Amino acid sequence: MKKTLVFLLCFSLFPAQSRQINNGTVVVVYDGDTVKVKSDTGFERRVRLIGIDTPEIEDSPANTPLEALLAKRFTFHHLFRKSVKLSYEREVEDKYGRLLAYVWTEAGLFNEFILKEGFARVYLKFPYGMKEKFIQAQKKAQEQGRGFWHKEPYPIFTTQQVRNHIGKLSRVRFVCARIQKSGNLLLLLAKSGDFAALIPKKYLSLFGDIQRMKGKTIQVFGFLEEYRGQPQIMLFFPSQIGVKP
Repeated sequence: MKKTLVFLLCFSLFPAQSRQINNGTVVVVYDGDTVKVKSDTGFERRVRLIGIDTPEIEDSPANTPLEALLAKRFTFHHLFRKSVKLSYEREVEDKYGRLLAYVWTEAGLFNEFILKEGFARVYLKFPYGMKEKFIQAQKKAQEQGRGFWHKEPYPIFTTQQVRNHIGKLSRVRFVCARIQKSGNLLLLLAKSGDFAALIPKKYLSLFGDIQRMKGKTIQVFGFLEEYRGQPQIMLFFPSQIGVKP
């Protein structure tokens, strides 16, 4: 008992650097630039990604920008339940108790990748080692019209085409054959059975009578992802869905 008490006291007194994570798994995605990582030894820390910035997700669904939710879906798609390595600058922890880190996956540096794909902006307020490299990544995304830098209209795909565009912002047109609940989600299921649009319960009140979509050809916009082998788009606002004239 004494040994356990001494260990806990020492852990609480150690500086943040001694409690940093070098290897772990992403277990929570809060938004596009903040996640929680569980270390290989079992403890968890909230991690703020160095050098990137995405809009905040507000408590009120109606006050949250769509861009914030799409950035979160991008990070969730690429990092959730993935093994990562973290590296740090001189300042390891911010005033909110979050680790400040570069997040590395098998594919490379995620902080840079999200900028290259256009789902985040460079954080310019403070200096950091990769600032110039990140500025160039964002500039390239702007020039190529990637992610949020894409100029309307976004491409429209059928449900047979979507698998070639996973991980992109897209519009998908399909016949809504069924509408059903599944946990905290309302599913709009394609007649073809190979695509679904999902509305989280907390956003459902914003859509009005969603049942009117049943049997109609509809078009949805959002981040095209995949769950258990099926392509899907998460819907948060009515502006993401429309009925084909």
